[in-house]
Amino acid sequence: MRSKRAMSLVLAFGLTVLLCACSTKGENKPGGDQTEDTGGKAITCLFYSDVWADYLYEVNDAFTKETGIKVNMEYYPFDQFFELVEVKLGSGSSDYDVIHVDVPMVAAYTQREYLLSMDDAYTSAEKEMFIDSSLTAGTWDGRLMAPPMETSSQVLYYNKTLLDEAGVSYPSPALEDRLTYEELYELAAQVQAAVDPDGSKAVSGFMFEQVNRPYQILCMPNGLGAPSIGDDGLTVRGILDSPAWVEAMTVYQQAFSDGISLRGITADEVLSNFSSGKVAFMIGGSWVIDVLKEAGIENFGYAPHPCFEGHEPATPTGSWHYGIPAKAKNVDAATQYIRYMTIGAGHDMLMENFPALPATTHQLDRLINEPASDDFTTEVMRLQAYEALNTGVSRPVTPGYTEYENIVGTAMEDISNGADVRETLESAVDQIETAFKKYR
Repeated sequence: MRSKRAMSLVLAFGLTVLLCACSTKGENKPGGDQTEDTGGKAITCLFYSDVWADYLYEVNDAFTKETGIKVNMEYYPFDQFFELVEVKLGSGSSDYDVIHVDVPMVAAYTQREYLLSMDDAYTSAEKEMFIDSSLTAGTWDGRLMAPPMETSSQVLYYNKTLLDEAGVSYPSPALEDRLTYEELYELAAQVQAAVDPDGSKAVSGFMFEQVNRPYQILCMPNGLGAPSIGDDGLTVRGILDSPAWVEAMTVYQQAFSDGISLRGITADEVLSNFSSGKVAFMIGGSWVIDVLKEAGIENFGYAPHPCFEGHEPATPTGSWHYGIPAKAKNVDAATQYIRYMTIGAGHDMLMENFPALPATTHQLDRLINEPASDDFTTEVMRLQAYEALNTGVSRPVTPGYTEYENIVGTAMEDISNGADVRETLESAVDQIETAFKKYR
């Protein structure tokens, strides 16, 4: 035990030295100073990425003026963020009062005793302010552990230039005209055949932006009514190898075997391929909008996420939540901040300015009820707000999400490359069952 603790201290020191040059720190604006006297009351927050920084500093200022609590921010890049969380919280550090929690990690962090429960910080009525998928994903063992900061959803984007060249009509953005996967595949094949008949241009007819990643692909079995995991957060046998999963993954594989989804393109490459005219149809999130604006927003359109014929639609959802580390020094102040940022004035201020989907019903209703316009961003956000509120299905709530994601993601990649669907899913079940033994 002593040697493990010594190793944790070495890792913590080494990672701290490494990240000092990589983090963005600030009290008000990133790197700025907050001169207002707060009587020494302060909290320190650990967040992934500084993408929120320009929006948060105004919200944090407002929180400080209202409560007298200063907010110190630290931002880290994606990979370094997760490493730091493991080292700091795993060693019982009290350096942070609030941390970003990537929603699939809620159960795992709870199981490892990294987080304090926030269940008593919200009344039943206040919990009902969150959409079901976010409340479910932030809860483990019957307790709300990590209230949501925001959520996400997806739409079907398409390249107007490619569809025009192929003489294919634009799909309707109306919910009642939602395409089935079969219809989408047919349109994708038509465009591909017209604009790249010999394959020399390497144009994909259709791609998931996050190809082979469970976040986006789980919507296919979910769209046939199949869960991603058992209610206990640990059961996968009889689920991942069920007829519905086999059918869904067979349809997923069909896109690659038919050649409308090209193999050899990674999830990191799909969006740039789409924006540069190499993909006709792509399922993607709200973050796609900024990329398309740079590429020329007039060249792109949108439609609802596809579904299976005769089944209710299911769409990916979930994003970042807030948590209080188990050894936080300023729990009361941290609780005040998180409430302010999830159901209080800070949440409304952030969500009305930051281009992300809120996880509260009243803010989603605001987006849905925006006056009709020709503005691309407004209309895409309206559609995604509807999906988040009505069709969103959260990722598996399980302490073993990291193992689940790695194994299922590998299975999806193998299936896309032509592996036998049933055998691949059965193998994934065996692997997950073995990996989950430590959680039982």
